[in-house]
Amino acid sequence: MITKKFVVQEEYGIHARPAAKIVEKCQQFNSKIKICNGCSEADGCSILQLLLLAANKGEQIEVSADGSDEEKAIAELSELFENGSGI
Repeated sequence: MITKKFVVQEEYGIHARPAAKIVEKCQQFNSKIKICNGCSEADGCSILQLLLLAANKGEQIEVSADGSDEEKAIAELSELFENGSGI
């Protein structure tokens, strides 16, 4: 399992549009991807669970991937969170 922390950059936090981008990216991998905000945890492939995290701008989230392509999953999600749409 690989885990990495990110700070939410999106002005309005993880709302519908960024959540859809995250889900789209997570669905490309065989690994199970979890995203945590404090004590709340979401499946990276569930837009509803991501929205319920209520991750606001400036909050730190933790992304973990566990599976056969976990390294690739974290690398591509890192690109999305750090350089992508400003998530």
